[in-house]
Amino acid sequence: MKKPTLIAFCAIVLCALNLAADSPNVLFIAIDDMNDWTTVFNENNPIKTPNIERLAARGCFFGKAYSASPVCNPSRTALMTGLRPTTSGIYSNRDRWRKLLPDAVTLPKYFEKHGYATRGAGKIFHHGPAGAEDPHNPSFQEFFSMLPARKNGPNYNGFTEGPVSRPVGDWGVHHEKMIDIDTVEWVEARMDEEWENPLFLAAGIFRPHLPFYAPRQFFDLYPFDKVVQPPMPKDDLNDIPPTGVAFAHVQYKRYSMPANEPEESLGSLKRMVQSYYASSSFADSMVGRLLDKLDDTGRADNTIIVLWSDHGYHLGDKESCVKHTLWDKANHVPLIIVAPGVTTAGSRCDAPVSLVDLYPTLVELAGLPEKDDNDGQSLVPLLKNPNRDWKSSALTTHGRGNHAVRSNDWRYIRYADGTEELYNHKKDPWEHKNVAGDPENASVIAEHKRWLPKTEAVDHGRYPTK
Repeated sequence: MKKPTLIAFCAIVLCALNLAADSPNVLFIAIDDMNDWTTVFNENNPIKTPNIERLAARGCFFGKAYSASPVCNPSRTALMTGLRPTTSGIYSNRDRWRKLLPDAVTLPKYFEKHGYATRGAGKIFHHGPAGAEDPHNPSFQEFFSMLPARKNGPNYNGFTEGPVSRPVGDWGVHHEKMIDIDTVEWVEARMDEEWENPLFLAAGIFRPHLPFYAPRQFFDLYPFDKVVQPPMPKDDLNDIPPTGVAFAHVQYKRYSMPANEPEESLGSLKRMVQSYYASSSFADSMVGRLLDKLDDTGRADNTIIVLWSDHGYHLGDKESCVKHTLWDKANHVPLIIVAPGVTTAGSRCDAPVSLVDLYPTLVELAGLPEKDDNDGQSLVPLLKNPNRDWKSSALTTHGRGNHAVRSNDWRYIRYADGTEELYNHKKDPWEHKNVAGDPENASVIAEHKRWLPKTEAVDHGRYPTK
């Protein structure tokens, strides 16, 4: 009986490999801290992203995509494991995801188990101890990490070994080689190689994460006197519960010190916004390089392309210059999927979706077996028909018990202490008026409460609120 069993096993393996050989490749592009004030969302927005727009013209752009968390580690862990923070217990940048999820099969690992070669570079998981992988069970077969330092200085574009302390005003023109160029060069080299198996190739672009550096030509896109700042009405937080204010004022000096500087000062809020614009356009240029290289290889017609940002960023709006909030600007992100033979070029879907949905979506697009423990749902039906009815919403979590629910027209926030916020996005896209206390909105709140999680994983006590 042993011989037939072995033969049958080998036949199964060979069949799987043959199926994998016909499978599409995947180019997986992550961007850090890119908010929704870019031209890919609206041509009238101030931040120019022509290459991301070029990518959107090839496939489906999701106009209402949201992160699972407004913080790097829980957001990226959720996307890469398919498990929301409320399932995994990864609520903060300090939670070591691999120690808390030793058996989690990450997205690239799942592809590897089904015949894919996996390569990656840059910021895919969170960097530092919290984002560290198990060296005995890595997610990628080969990975090129962001270089922590260069020989010509101890600080490599703001990414340093050990604790990082960045002063306010740490932004501006950068004259040295940008850290993302190393990442893109490494990924381009992998594209030039011959592959025996289909390839899952990830490129993690670090910009526009702080410090907001960029080469001079990207600052030239944004003359200082033409820089538009977000609307910042006085006393905007007067109708916000204490927890929401505390979230907004995490690293408060990043807002308060530039806001008190004269506009022309190098450390002013307007200078910071200009630098974020330039840094975002630099990140866009890296996307352009990746698309150009893919086209040069001749493999674009058999490559699924995905682009996402882990969360958004406040630029002085809501008295905040970070992303640690449950408001829209901290969580509304670009998401583009190009799937040859599935997506329609230049299509747009405005149903609310979550980045947690990417795991099951890519699994289905690649023809891999369904993974039952994913918290998200496949977006393939929306890729085929972006205008179909979609009975869902997007859930964002920021620490245990604190959640935001984004539907088509509303954002509902409920904090762990039971306090609430509600915003009508048709009338108030910048969320200036909290209408949770208006009696006529009681039914809206009741409807959105249905989407709150019924159970939540234990908080391991590492979540910072100040």
